[in-house]
Amino acid sequence: MADHWRPTTQAKLGVAIYNYDPVGKPPEFLRLDLGDTVQIQEECAGWYRGFSLKTRQKGIFPASFIHLKQALVKNNGPTEVVEGVQDPLVQELTQLLPEWGELWQKRYFMEDRYGMFVTIRKVILELIDIRSQVLASTLPLDDMKKLKSRASGKIDWGNKHMGLDLVPRNEDGQSVDEKDVSMVALHKMHLRSTQRQIDTNERGTVIRRGRFSANRLSELLHHVYFNMAAFICNVGEESEIQVALFDHREGRYFSERFIERINRHGMPSNLSHLNNTCCLFTDLGNNDLKREEAYLVCKIIRVGRMTYVPPSSSSSTSSGASKEEFRRPYGCAVLNISQLLSVSREAEGQEPKECQLDIYGFESEADFAELHVNIIKKNGKYKALQTDRMSAKVHVAVRLLHGSMAQVREENPLLFRSPVPTARKLGFPDVIMPGDIRNDLYITLVSGDFQRDGKKSHKNVEVDVCVVSENGRVLEDAIVSGVASDKTTTYKGVVLYHQNTPVWEDVIKFDIPFDQFYTSHLRFTFYHQSKEASKALRHGFTLAYVPLMQDDGTTLRDGTHNLFMYKCEASLHRNLEPSSYARLPWQQTDNLPQLPAKGVISYTGRESFQIRTLVCSTKLTQNVDLLGLLKWRQQPDRLEDSLRGLMRVSGEEIVKFLQDTFDALFAILDEDAERSGRLVFQCLVFIIRLLGDRKFEHFRSVLDAYIQTHFSGAMAHQKLIEQLKCCFDSARTQPTTDSNNVRVMQALQYIFKFIIKSRLLFGRATRGKGAQEFKESLCELFDSFNSLMGVKDDGLLAIQAAGLQHFSAIIQEVLKIMEPDEFAVIIKQFIDSVPKNRLVKFKLLCLGHIVNNDIFRHEECRHILMPMLGLQLASHIKGQVDDQLPKCFEILGEILTLLHRRDVGKSFENITEIVNQLLIAVLNRVAAIERNASLWGHAVACYISILNLMTDKHFHDFLRNFPSKHLLVEFLKGSFEAFYGLVTSGSFPPDWSAMITRLNHTIMTSMKFFSESLQTQFQRGQNFNEPLWKLYFDVCIAFVTQPALQLETFTASKRNKQMAMYGDMRLTISSRVMSVWNSLVMEQKQLFLPWIVGPFMDLSLVREIEIRRVTIPVFYDLMLCEFLQTGDYRQVAAECIDKLDVHVSGAGKGDNEYMDLLYPLLSGLCEQNRELVQAGALEFVENLTQLLGRLLDFRNLQDGDDYSISRMQTIFNLLQYYQETEREEMVIRYIYKLSSLHLQANNYSEAAFSLLLHTSILKWEDLPVSAHGEIPSYRSARSEYELKELIFKDIIEYFDKGMLWECAIPLCKELALQCESITYDYEQLSEIHKKISKLYHDIMHTVRGNAEYYRVGFYGAGFPPFLRNKQFIFRGKQYERLGEFNHFLLSHFPRAQPLNFNTPPGEEYLTIEGMHIQVAKVEPIADDVERFAGMNIASSILDYYTTNNISHFVLNRPVRRGPKSAGEFATMWVERTVYITASRLPGMLRWCEIVDEKRIEISPIENAMETMVNKNKELRMLRLRAEKNPAQLNPLSMALNGVLDAAVQGGLANYETSFFTEEYSREHPEHIPIIEEIKELIKEQVVILGEGLDVHARLAPEALGQFHKRMEQCYEEMRSKYLPQAERRSLSGGGSRTPERARSAGMTTAGTPTTASGSPNTRRSMFYTPVPAVSPTASTPGGLISPMSASRQRTSSVLSTFTPQGDGERSFRTGLRGGSGGGGFKKTQSLYHSGGQPHPAAAAAAASMSDRALPTPPVNPPKRTSSISGDSRDRSSSEPPLTPTTVSVPVPTFLPVAPNSASEYSPRMPNPNPNPSGSAYHPSQKPPPQQQQQQQPGLADRKMSGPHNIPRSTAAAATIVSSVDRDGYTCLDYADGDEDAAPSPPTRRDSQRNMTVSSSADALAAPPVPTKKRSASSLRGDQPASTYRRSDL
Repeated sequence: MADHWRPTTQAKLGVAIYNYDPVGKPPEFLRLDLGDTVQIQEECAGWYRGFSLKTRQKGIFPASFIHLKQALVKNNGPTEVVEGVQDPLVQELTQLLPEWGELWQKRYFMEDRYGMFVTIRKVILELIDIRSQVLASTLPLDDMKKLKSRASGKIDWGNKHMGLDLVPRNEDGQSVDEKDVSMVALHKMHLRSTQRQIDTNERGTVIRRGRFSANRLSELLHHVYFNMAAFICNVGEESEIQVALFDHREGRYFSERFIERINRHGMPSNLSHLNNTCCLFTDLGNNDLKREEAYLVCKIIRVGRMTYVPPSSSSSTSSGASKEEFRRPYGCAVLNISQLLSVSREAEGQEPKECQLDIYGFESEADFAELHVNIIKKNGKYKALQTDRMSAKVHVAVRLLHGSMAQVREENPLLFRSPVPTARKLGFPDVIMPGDIRNDLYITLVSGDFQRDGKKSHKNVEVDVCVVSENGRVLEDAIVSGVASDKTTTYKGVVLYHQNTPVWEDVIKFDIPFDQFYTSHLRFTFYHQSKEASKALRHGFTLAYVPLMQDDGTTLRDGTHNLFMYKCEASLHRNLEPSSYARLPWQQTDNLPQLPAKGVISYTGRESFQIRTLVCSTKLTQNVDLLGLLKWRQQPDRLEDSLRGLMRVSGEEIVKFLQDTFDALFAILDEDAERSGRLVFQCLVFIIRLLGDRKFEHFRSVLDAYIQTHFSGAMAHQKLIEQLKCCFDSARTQPTTDSNNVRVMQALQYIFKFIIKSRLLFGRATRGKGAQEFKESLCELFDSFNSLMGVKDDGLLAIQAAGLQHFSAIIQEVLKIMEPDEFAVIIKQFIDSVPKNRLVKFKLLCLGHIVNNDIFRHEECRHILMPMLGLQLASHIKGQVDDQLPKCFEILGEILTLLHRRDVGKSFENITEIVNQLLIAVLNRVAAIERNASLWGHAVACYISILNLMTDKHFHDFLRNFPSKHLLVEFLKGSFEAFYGLVTSGSFPPDWSAMITRLNHTIMTSMKFFSESLQTQFQRGQNFNEPLWKLYFDVCIAFVTQPALQLETFTASKRNKQMAMYGDMRLTISSRVMSVWNSLVMEQKQLFLPWIVGPFMDLSLVREIEIRRVTIPVFYDLMLCEFLQTGDYRQVAAECIDKLDVHVSGAGKGDNEYMDLLYPLLSGLCEQNRELVQAGALEFVENLTQLLGRLLDFRNLQDGDDYSISRMQTIFNLLQYYQETEREEMVIRYIYKLSSLHLQANNYSEAAFSLLLHTSILKWEDLPVSAHGEIPSYRSARSEYELKELIFKDIIEYFDKGMLWECAIPLCKELALQCESITYDYEQLSEIHKKISKLYHDIMHTVRGNAEYYRVGFYGAGFPPFLRNKQFIFRGKQYERLGEFNHFLLSHFPRAQPLNFNTPPGEEYLTIEGMHIQVAKVEPIADDVERFAGMNIASSILDYYTTNNISHFVLNRPVRRGPKSAGEFATMWVERTVYITASRLPGMLRWCEIVDEKRIEISPIENAMETMVNKNKELRMLRLRAEKNPAQLNPLSMALNGVLDAAVQGGLANYETSFFTEEYSREHPEHIPIIEEIKELIKEQVVILGEGLDVHARLAPEALGQFHKRMEQCYEEMRSKYLPQAERRSLSGGGSRTPERARSAGMTTAGTPTTASGSPNTRRSMFYTPVPAVSPTASTPGGLISPMSASRQRTSSVLSTFTPQGDGERSFRTGLRGGSGGGGFKKTQSLYHSGGQPHPAAAAAAASMSDRALPTPPVNPPKRTSSISGDSRDRSSSEPPLTPTTVSVPVPTFLPVAPNSASEYSPRMPNPNPNPSGSAYHPSQKPPPQQQQQQQPGLADRKMSGPHNIPRSTAAAATIVSSVDRDGYTCLDYADGDEDAAPSPPTRRDSQRNMTVSSSADALAAPPVPTKKRSASSLRGDQPASTYRRSDL
């Protein structure tokens, strides 16, 4: 098949229409999913070869599975790029939606943000629907454009919420290719897209808040939307609701009224208005929004009878009822809308304002017209109306809208889903649109005054209004009573009952055709309406009329008119001819005419009628001057007055007759130019300037259309040029501030349009005649213009500014008749004519318009204009006036954008001009602008755009042509600093990916040429410029390490796009940096040490393997450089450690792949250099790799739980490493990180121990605090003394909170010593002593729970390396039991599974990918309680020393061995494991790693012996407690009863049957001594029970008589069975069991068996179970973990223990590797003084964290065997190393394992065997040879084997033992022993203060133990302190 593959020609792109899964086929086949897009490269026999655009995997696939798509191929060949030929939006959605789908679920569903999850799902579905509509291509172009705009808004919104990059878009919302536009244009697009994101709502729909600046109509036109939701008022008859807008301050309505007719049932008469009673009040302007007292007035008019009669009334059925309907007043409601109108436009989209308006009635119908005013004033002339026992109301909703009507309907489709009536403003709006034709007349019926005419009461006046033509015909449907009402022929006014002086204030609109307006008039007829039905005929009694046109040809004037009232005969009212009254005066004036007093028509002077008129017409005018101009030929003598009057006419009147006005003016200019030319020119300027007003700016299109189609003044150009030149010349010769000249400049554009159009018409008519003369006249005009601009006179500033502002507007017109290059010269001359530093703002404005003009797109014109532009811009950019900079950079940006285009011709010379004149100026200005300034981004875009336009030749020429090297250095330095700032400070928002990528590509290209210049000019000899080279390396490395280039963090589509467009720019720069570095000689490289280590470290940590391979070897080069220079590489090594910590733990860089590369690459290079190897280079590389591993562990856990075990452990590991490497500043840094975590987790004690390590570094001296020692929380400290004091106080507080008061007391004493002897601060000293007193009080009286200890094993590959397959001892919190501790562990490792067995886990658990935890409770082994032997110590003190400062722990596991027939007691073995930790607990962590363990097995008989020993001890302690406190009798009673009952019922008999048989003795002869010892223990127990019964008999109440008697009986049976007769005889002599009699019987007070001589029996000590002696040197201060010894050692005997070997000096720092043999640990170097003496602070910290002692040192304390003490002498030379020896040690604190006893371990997490690889020696076996040699003499003489063969003579000092009864109380027991005196605490000499002070280490090391000698007859019991709790039992 491969032989026939051929490249495709048509099939280039396709989409999979089926799933294709090549199961079982070779890997060459490509798997496809439905919808995958593939790029096809080759084809063969129905198969395609190509790759998936989604996965980039290549392969072959069947052609039948692919749907081909049209594609555009770029770069044909192997590197061809194929793009689909489809709509850009469809293509964008096709690529975007799959990416959204992945991020959508991860970002919102996984994070449980369901609300946004659903919202984005809806947006995705909308985009899919939009994509389908675009593909269908069925929408009109306008709708398609809107659809795409909506889609782009949703895409940008979604990208923002998905965390994707911003897509640059053009003004149409379409995405653009970033390479096709300049950096300046790209910057503008990003700004526009960002604003678009801001202006979107929660669903991605664009809210057009920003349109007010772009759309003038939205700023000028506003509307009020009104909706009547409900009308709750029972009028009883039909009614009208009239709604209008009212200005209370002006006292008039300012809108048409909306009328809704309501039937008698309260429903709209027009059913189509049901639920849609709404109206839009339009044409409101900005001034209307500023009305302070605007109201919406709703008036209700009743339509029906004169007086309302309810339907139930008898009069309602009268047959003679009148059918006439009268409009009668009813009520009114008012709503204040001032606040609605003044609401901010940014709040558009708000919900409508919904209100319930109360309807009020009137007290008198005469007040109806002013009822709304009375309601507003609240003057009381109104009353609330009631309807069915509730207030009458009308429910309305009001909303403010903006924009043109078309825009409002488009943006609010739901409001206009059905036709909405519009009520226009009374008058013209602020914006008059050209097509808006109006001819509206508004008449307001104000009031009237009528006579009674002999009637008894006042009249019921009704006025009828109609429009009458000159022939007497009444115009049909010419009256509009209100919006939404039908047109009528006659309007009937409201009838006010019995009112001769009615006030209506009724507004009527007349819609009269324009052709009938001149010949029509309004006629008002007044009738009296009778209330009685029989008199319901209308009687007209008066009339008035108003002509619509004036005698001078203008329309009726706006304003108030008082009309004459005429009477006529009643019979003529209906057929009255206009001729009978049309010639009569209609309006009352000052000069009353002669009026007829009699006749058909007669005048009555006692009646009056008043109206107000308002004409809104675009066809008729009320201005005489305008009318005179239009008819100037009829009155030529008034022409000059008409021209002057035209400039006083309002704009509304002029724009109505714009075309006619211009025709008249140009006609006058042609016919009468000499006399009126100047005035005509001024009128033209006036009108043109008028159209510049915002109100009439839309009429500019009308003017443009007029010039193009209607203008015919072919001769006007000559006269206009003359007038314009005359204006320039007069302004130059008479420099005064003339507003007329300024207006001429403002009208310059349209004057030139008229000139050019006139010349074109003339040339067309004359076939080009006079063209040259015209050009010459035009040049003369520009010369005059230039001369005017060059005058330096402040009086011409306004004219010159206007000239600069409007000059560019004429360019396009002049180019119609002049060549571009010719006019370019004129433009250059014009700009140059303006004096320097004069009118700079307007000059820059003019330059900006020139650049944006088409003339600048001509190549020849640019060659002429660019030098001028470059000089102008450079001078202003370099200037000191910052206000000019925005415009300068705007102009420069437009130039650069233009030059980036490919359709503007050659631009090389233009770019050269910009580079030479502007590059350095722009660079300096970018450096000077603050980064937070709004201009900075645009300035950077200009600077980068210049570099982007430069070619190789531009770079070479520019860098080569510098006049001096100093200037070149300054330029390169500025460029490097600018680049460094751009790549490090986040020059643009992170989501501006396209902008940042273009920026980086330009920097990369520029750095190539700059580095070449750097190498050629500044590398050799004395030219070497070190600061410049440093800048270069900084820039390059910062460039490579910036987040914007880390492709590994990108999405797949973004990564593929960037690789296709630019490649991996990091590789290019990295290779260049290494090449430049290697080109330097060794001496030059040495100049950069050690500074260069940090940048190179940062560079090498980039997640690109090729970069790492190139850059890691540079560290060898740096080591070699320093080694050759100084003989070592300390600086490089220290810098490597520091920077690695900063970059890995702080910046989150580095990974395991880097660690895998670091060691082999560096070690391989170091091995090649023998001298470096000898200097320890390989060890350094190894340590650096180890540090990296620990830093990675720490970094990987930073984002997790702040209280996590793993995170604390990683910090501790790093702290340990930095201690070993003596990195003091790093130690301090991580001390406070660890302390902070402890405080967050409420681990106060551990936080205190952590801080204590810092104090060991500090001195009590007034030394300045080092920079690395400055801690944010201790900034106030000015010296080490103050800092140490502050930290001490915090440590004391933390120890107090953690209830480790014993640890806080020595610190308080040390502070007290300083205050007493150094600073003499007695005030603080008193406070310290108060604190010490409180601490002692808390020790004795505050209850604190003892901490439990647990062995925890972490098994499985799921754990981090520092925990994986390791065991730790954890210290639980107070009262934290096993279940709570398990929950604590599982909360930190939720994926871990507990192991439900207590045996060592198998290999499968160690290698499994999961996580398993094994937990078991262990007991601490206290090593310093022997100091309390023979002393009556409080339990609160003893409990502390038995559970704290522990490094040895014991764990027992019961094991069944032997046949079941032997019984449970005979088969109960105990596997005992002693764990040794790296440091003591508590410490800097709540846990410590197990470094060694020893396992032994306890035989059943030994277990039985231990059970007896512990039971006897318990009984003794309970007896002592009961004697001391009778209230504690109950525990003694229960214990006695339990033992006696069990003994009688066979408890001790089990021992007899199991061990006391002859058969057992024959089989186990070595156990015979143990059997004898058990028998002695039984006897001892009998005595102890007797003594306990004596106490019980004395203290027990009478109620326990029978109970005590039963115990006495059981005791007698037991005594008779187990106590020999001779001993019983001694007890029975006295008849009572008293302590004295017990002693006389050979027993001590505590029941200790004695020999015949009376001395204590020492035989029993061989049965005690000793444990390895606790060696203080087995731990390091502060809980720092020492590593486990090379091989864990086992012992077959608990008599042998390992003590550390060494010099006896505890190291302040912990070694990395353990020593060999005997469990000893290798001491490592630390912060020591010269000569090997430890630092005093280190010794103090070591002692304080090792020996937790009571604070008061004794006079003669017991001798300490610990090598950690106040004596800092090195005893390694004087004392031999300790070796394994046979010693007598206390019994370990563990619970005895009795048959059938409950397990001490959790049922879920049983105790494991921590050492699965080995097993303990069987008791029958002999100990190993080395242990046989180490045993003491005499041990073999006893001829005993097993782990417990110890002679009594080897016992150490007698110890005090403790036990806790079932109620939790501690009892003590004592044993005799020798006591050695210890020396007094050593002192030290303070050289600074010349005084002797006690060392803090001494204070901590010496416990306050009393020195009282113990009695020879002290209580028997040499077991160690052991804590029993009722919960444990």
